[in-house]
Amino acid sequence: MDIVILGAIPHDLMAKESEAYIEKQAPAFTRLLQTHKASTEWLDIEAIGCTPYEYYQLKKANYQGENNFYAKGVAPLYASTHFNTFPSHQAVYLMELTYVEIGQHHASLYTSDELNITPDEAKALFDSSIEVLAHSPYRLLQHNNNMALMDMGDNFTLPLFSPSLLATGHLNDWHQLGDLARPLRNVLAELQILWYNHPINQARQARGLKPINSAWIYGGACFNEIHPVSSPTEKVLSQLSKVHLHQDWGRWIAELATLDTQLAPLSQSSHRYILFGFDRIVTLTPKPFWAKLINNKSEWKQWWSQSK
Repeated sequence: MDIVILGAIPHDLMAKESEAYIEKQAPAFTRLLQTHKASTEWLDIEAIGCTPYEYYQLKKANYQGENNFYAKGVAPLYASTHFNTFPSHQAVYLMELTYVEIGQHHASLYTSDELNITPDEAKALFDSSIEVLAHSPYRLLQHNNNMALMDMGDNFTLPLFSPSLLATGHLNDWHQLGDLARPLRNVLAELQILWYNHPINQARQARGLKPINSAWIYGGACFNEIHPVSSPTEKVLSQLSKVHLHQDWGRWIAELATLDTQLAPLSQSSHRYILFGFDRIVTLTPKPFWAKLINNKSEWKQWWSQSK
């Protein structure tokens, strides 16, 4: 069985500092790192346009990223669980509800699965967007939960990053409005204005929740470009994923103990472990018995704090 651990490896600038915390707070995780051989795949995430985990899922589904830009495949990957009546040969684009937090020097994006959006809230905001879209080249076809299926027109080919990648670090690092086509830039700006004081957001803020003050559109690949195949049983551990996404290293360290509790009952079997970082995927396979006898318990630190 494959054990997938999202957000397992911090950024290389934090990795060295994290070693002592891992050994103290996560003994099961530490033993895993000590007794397994590591194979690292480095990724140019700006080139692929999505997170390492999204890239991993798309590779498993036999998607071939055009010019190595895998982000186009993220929309049909996610849409397959929300929409099942869309033509398989037509480009899939999704509009996802988001929250953009504006700071003094930067902005941060939060994806829809971090916002606890109710179906009624999503419906009200998507319905209100139809009037804005009526004055644009784009159309909302249908919506389901936090995502809407979009018609971007036959000539839309702009490469767009996945929202999960935009949520890593500061939004300014990945995206500037000036990079977008003017019609799309106008639509996103008008939605922000429309939703700024929307009753849905007033009610959310009164309950202490983040408002849903923005949206992001992404995609471009077709359903028939995704070819999932049966694979060995896989268990996904996502305890660290959200704090890793937003580089909240204090909380990441605090969550190590919970991850360790999840890993402890799995450590007695010979699983393969797949760890995801910011720009790398590390696959751990058990070392042979003889290698464990002469095991250097600090060897894992050599690849753990390595930078590309």
